[in-house]
Amino acid sequence: MFHSLWSSLSSLFADPPPTRATTAGLPPRRRTSTSVAATATAPASAGDDVTTGLLTRTEVMDAALNIRGYEFALRGDLRERIRTQGRPVRDFLDDLLISQLETHAGTLLQERRAWLQVWEGSLQRGIAERLPPRTCLLLVPDNATRPAPPETRARIASLRASGFEVWLDDCFGTPWFASLADNANGIVLRMAWRTPNETGAMLGKLKQDWPGLRRAAWEVASYEDQALVAKLGCSLFSGGFVTHRGNWAGNQLSPQVLHVATLINKVRADADNREMAAVLKQDLAMSYRLLRFVNTSTQGLNHAISSIEQGLMVLGQSQLDRWLTLLLLTGSAGAGGALTEMALSRARFLELLGQGRLNATDCERLFVLGLFSMLDVALKVPLEDAITPLRLPEDMNLALLRHKGPFGACLALAEACERGEAARVEQLAVSMRLSTARINARQLEALAWVAANSRETAVA
Repeated sequence: MFHSLWSSLSSLFADPPPTRATTAGLPPRRRTSTSVAATATAPASAGDDVTTGLLTRTEVMDAALNIRGYEFALRGDLRERIRTQGRPVRDFLDDLLISQLETHAGTLLQERRAWLQVWEGSLQRGIAERLPPRTCLLLVPDNATRPAPPETRARIASLRASGFEVWLDDCFGTPWFASLADNANGIVLRMAWRTPNETGAMLGKLKQDWPGLRRAAWEVASYEDQALVAKLGCSLFSGGFVTHRGNWAGNQLSPQVLHVATLINKVRADADNREMAAVLKQDLAMSYRLLRFVNTSTQGLNHAISSIEQGLMVLGQSQLDRWLTLLLLTGSAGAGGALTEMALSRARFLELLGQGRLNATDCERLFVLGLFSMLDVALKVPLEDAITPLRLPEDMNLALLRHKGPFGACLALAEACERGEAARVEQLAVSMRLSTARINARQLEALAWVAANSRETAVA
């Protein structure tokens, strides 16, 4: 039933997106990546080395800020130890990256594209064919000061004919770029490498000289930066701007948000359906969306659900709780569907993390905890202010505000994975007696679940 939640969320909050000020200074490269701990071979226990490598992901969004795929890359101790080595090591790292995706991301890559940074030499070894043809390769040259050799050009043409996309990774102005610009799908510019104005000037030159070459901006730090590069023709974006936390002290919760919070409190207080229906009927738009959601989710029934009371009975308490929480997250109109998907990915990861360790009720609470943990970003208020009207149990407040209590470590682990903090992931995994293989599989399983739900909603 939960698979169609998006169908009733899109227009509850009609306020325009808030203006976002450009952050002072650009973040270090990859600081905003999200990640999945990965090893060349799965450890036998939580005591094994869990920092052999980190398979990081960064969401790739379109102009409407809906997620289209992820850039995956290896980070962490392994890459740092051997990054200065020669071609055999680069071959090994590319093989390790592909192997991780082969092992754990098959389902996900049926739903979403993957952008992979690979070096020039790996193209000739046929590693791309181990992944679905929809994969996008971010090609890094062995030496950008020389043109690409004929065999590289021929290999790119062959991959494109097979359905792969080949993008050039931030190499504009080099002989390498000039030799491949007419043979590639597009070019990625990494905004952390230069100021926004410098990036803007480069995009203007690209638009003038290579109008048919698609352009994408990675490591975008703010909504203002995203708007700048979008005006200059970028069609894909990646970076931390969607989940960036600003100074929101003094911002107030809207009446719609407070109304939803009232309903959530009634659900948690086990209010009967008549009392819930009376509150829902005060908001015609929400009543309509509830009925649409229930009828979309129960297409196998012989008759349509036509009353709020029937809808509440069919939905049940736990699904109603999730639905209402997602309504709160739709308060961030400027984030498109990306923020909702990021919150759902975290929520699902936490729920999966609890399976086999906690009872069903606590797993459900972990899911909702994941959604609540992004309410401040959605509502543009401090987190403490966002959750105050919800009157949450103390263990959830401790987890959200201090990363303490029985759920605090789970939330801290999810956030450390998303930030690519290898040492922190290792510390928490050992303390929680979790293997790297479990963390790896659960993160990618969560992404696949969200992607599949989004697809089903679009069809509905």
